[in-house]
Amino acid sequence: MDYSNQPLHEQLVTDLRKDMCETMPPDSQLPAERELAKRYGVSRNTVRAALAKLEMMGLIYRHRGKGTFVSPAVVNPTNLAETYSFTNQMLEEGKKPYSKVISLQNVAASAYIAEQMGIPKGTPTYELKRLRSADNVPMMVERTFIPADRFPGIDAATIENDGLYVTMLRKYDAPIISASEAFFASLMPDDDAVLLKVPLGSPCLSVQRTSKSLHDEIVEFTLSLARADQFIYRAQHHVQNGSTT
Repeated sequence: MDYSNQPLHEQLVTDLRKDMCETMPPDSQLPAERELAKRYGVSRNTVRAALAKLEMMGLIYRHRGKGTFVSPAVVNPTNLAETYSFTNQMLEEGKKPYSKVISLQNVAASAYIAEQMGIPKGTPTYELKRLRSADNVPMMVERTFIPADRFPGIDAATIENDGLYVTMLRKYDAPIISASEAFFASLMPDDDAVLLKVPLGSPCLSVQRTSKSLHDEIVEFTLSLARADQFIYRAQHHVQNGSTT
């Protein structure tokens, strides 16, 4: 794990979700707590906390005396929306969006970040942390990872003034062509709760986004946490011919 500032059990939740999607079919049994603790290098208390979170999210279910199993309908959730844009949604709601750069630093890509971006572990990357607000109300904290060799010399002032995607396009000829996203419920880490001015451990919406530029090149991986009391995720759907409910 070790891919963000999230608590260990939250990191384990992410790893288990990934493993369930890729290697565990619906209704398959999860390993015992002791085995999970050994496999992921964490304590059994961390495993219990992660499993409790997954059960709360409806991703696993328990049979007393038998064990814990993967829920049948949520292993490969349907993509329900186009790429989410915080700025666009706030403007559509008549609010004034604002992004403040908290930090921009050089980091070595952890195993998880490297896997998401298709680069070797340890590759130099920029980690950009931003606070997204609307009408002066803090709404979302974003941590974005971009490859350092693709965006040499990128600076916080330009990103804050022009936006990340505009900077990528204008200075580095890297337009965003496509993106994949996953939305799920989570709990706010303490440091983000302070930035967003909510009680510690508040519920939030977690968003993970991977963006590609020309030639299928991954240029961004972002982890976002949004306030549950202020953030509304809207999607519009069109029924296809022959669709049933």
